[in-house]
Amino acid sequence: MPCVTARTATEDPTNAEVPYLIAHSYADMMNYKQAVPYFKKAIELDPSKNYWIYELGLICYAMQNDKEALKYILEAGEKGYKKDNDYLENLAIAYLNVGELEKGVAMMDEILKRKPSDMNILNMVAEAYYDKGKYQQAIDYWDQCLTYDKQNASALYMIGLCYQKKGEKAKGQQLCDKAIEMDPSLASLKQKKQMMGL
Repeated sequence: MPCVTARTATEDPTNAEVPYLIAHSYADMMNYKQAVPYFKKAIELDPSKNYWIYELGLICYAMQNDKEALKYILEAGEKGYKKDNDYLENLAIAYLNVGELEKGVAMMDEILKRKPSDMNILNMVAEAYYDKGKYQQAIDYWDQCLTYDKQNASALYMIGLCYQKKGEKAKGQQLCDKAIEMDPSLASLKQKKQMMGL
């Protein structure tokens, strides 16, 4: 990577590569706050670089600035950034993080059409529904996890919690107990959830 200095930036203030390289250097050091203004400057000088816009979206995501993350990830896609599984997953997470459950789940479902046994995606969708109090939908996705992995004690445990939340206490407790038998470490999760009133 060429050496980029403040002097280089002042010598050629119209070269978009200069602020981009500075932004990237800060991002590599995980100094995201410093990286953001340089990314914005680079994009202002050359708005055609969709991958710069996408990177800025991911930086905002890392900073938990969810609205900005969604804005830049969407903009990158509009400007031609390849909508592969990684892009769709990050877009879906951005939607979920700003509270747009339906759009987030729709994106996740797109990925599941290509990779139906992706446990990470199945879990994310189930958790999103659980967090919104949509327990039957959460059960449906955790059931899919169990279809691909019958020994997934965590999914079984969460299904048990969902049934309890739906008012089917005995059935839910039975499933939670069965999950703890499969994986005794879930007992600590049970205690934690009880303390939190979940």
